[in-house]
Amino acid sequence: MNYFHKKPWSPPILPPIPSATDKRFLHSIEDFIEAEEEKLAAAGQLDVEQNYVIYGQVFDKVIEYSTDYKNILTAIKQEYDEFIEAIKQGEIDTNHLQAKLKSLASEPTTLMYYRKRAAELEERIEIINKDSERIEHELHKLRDRRRTKSPLVEEKAPAQKAVNPSAPIPGMSVEDSLDFAALEKYQQHLVGKKQELLNSINTKYVPVQRKQELDLKLSLALQEREEAELINETLMDSFRKKRVIADAISAWAKSDKSIDLYESLAEVIKKQRETKATDESAATSAFDDFDPKRSMEAESLLEYVERFNELLVSGQYKSAAIYAAHSPRGILRNVETMERFKAVSPAEDQDSPLLLFFEALIGSSKLARHPVNSALTLEGIKCALSYDKVELIVHWVTQQRITFSEALGDLIWDYGEKEPQHKVTCLALAQLIYRKCLSLRKAALCMCLQGQIQGALDYTYQSRRFLLDDYLFLLKKCPTMELINGLTKEWDGKPAALSVGQAVLSLLCTDHKEYGFKLLENIHQCGDTALEQVILNDVECTAEGWVEIAEECSNNNYRQLSAKIMSIVISQDGVVEIPPKEEDAKIMEHVFM
Repeated sequence: MNYFHKKPWSPPILPPIPSATDKRFLHSIEDFIEAEEEKLAAAGQLDVEQNYVIYGQVFDKVIEYSTDYKNILTAIKQEYDEFIEAIKQGEIDTNHLQAKLKSLASEPTTLMYYRKRAAELEERIEIINKDSERIEHELHKLRDRRRTKSPLVEEKAPAQKAVNPSAPIPGMSVEDSLDFAALEKYQQHLVGKKQELLNSINTKYVPVQRKQELDLKLSLALQEREEAELINETLMDSFRKKRVIADAISAWAKSDKSIDLYESLAEVIKKQRETKATDESAATSAFDDFDPKRSMEAESLLEYVERFNELLVSGQYKSAAIYAAHSPRGILRNVETMERFKAVSPAEDQDSPLLLFFEALIGSSKLARHPVNSALTLEGIKCALSYDKVELIVHWVTQQRITFSEALGDLIWDYGEKEPQHKVTCLALAQLIYRKCLSLRKAALCMCLQGQIQGALDYTYQSRRFLLDDYLFLLKKCPTMELINGLTKEWDGKPAALSVGQAVLSLLCTDHKEYGFKLLENIHQCGDTALEQVILNDVECTAEGWVEIAEECSNNNYRQLSAKIMSIVISQDGVVEIPPKEEDAKIMEHVFM
């Protein structure tokens, strides 16, 4: 028989005292971490990943040292390694999917440019083949002459084609060809046209050597300009210092001279250095009036504008558009320049000058940094839509070279309504624009009209800025049973956006009453008490609202449904059935007696 009573286990009052071996091990671990971090920091390679490697090695040493918990620590480290590898792989997959999404978004535009490039290359190949045939023909002729050892004879100019005097003259009627005055006038016209061609050859075309000479002169001029700018900067810096010293001496001479001149100059120079270190632009702004580059820049801008005017007046609209799009300081990237292109009336076989301007303007904009402003964006989209350039608009929107606005989304939406063949593309573009400019209700409506009801519901429930009016707007503009069921039921643990009474009342105010009646019938068919539970649990819709719903059901031949709703509403406490109009007089008789 055991007479000893076993005491229950209790935690120790003092924490366990580590042994000398444990202390040495901990110190060695800390020294290892500090040494590794200092080594990587000196090499400039200390980052999160390298820290993970260092502490992974430390964890391995702890596992080797702790024999009792080796299996548990090994399993823990293995789980952490797998989790980190999964995160890295997820990041890699995310980057890959983002790159793939960008490539898919630009695929239509890329295909369009590839086709255009293929057509250009086919034209070049045809020209090269013709030149090759001509050169090969000449080589055959040279070989034949060498075989016969006959001297080279200059080829005679091809004989002029014999003109049949009885044939009609091109561009003239038979009556005019018999009139001597008309013939003289036509001859003068041909002579003038010939002279214009000769002048164009002399003015519009120059030898290739001339271009090479100009390129060389341009490179030399740019090099000299850079050297001059360096010298100018040095001189301006010297001028600033001397001006500061001169002002300081002048101020000291006008003062009471209580401070030594040397100390005053030292203090001024110190303040100038501090000002230059904190705000270099403020230090140099005082000397802008003495900078000769300002007047040179104004002259160059004036010359640039004059050159643009020459191109526009001479009918070189594409060159003028490119010139305006790349103008310095954006002096020609404005509405005034657009109006000048809009005022030009092109020939039938020419591209629209206004469209050329917008292509150059939006194409030269920096991606997501300096997009075209909203006013020019709207005008550019209107111009592109007037020429049915939907592919061009897709490129502009996906590359984000324009300013997104709700008015822009409305413009593309309206065009899709007018042109059914482009409706799907226009809805997708409008959805992207509305989401960018935070027009939530219209973005969700675009998704619903594209059949993405589940995506629209998920988008609305996740957005905290989606209000009751937005849900009612969505319900009235796109009433479908899938959308109505999604808005009147819980979604992913969140309460329903609309009660059944709210949804039905909003539908009764539109031309889509049948959807409201169908919703009530579906609920009624779920069981005898299903409709009663919906009405009793509906805290948003009052009893008067349900009475109005019952009257509409009765007026639209849903009498059984109307009677069921009225019986449920009357059965509630505090609700009294309102008598018909002919009984109103009897009820009020006592008031007038």
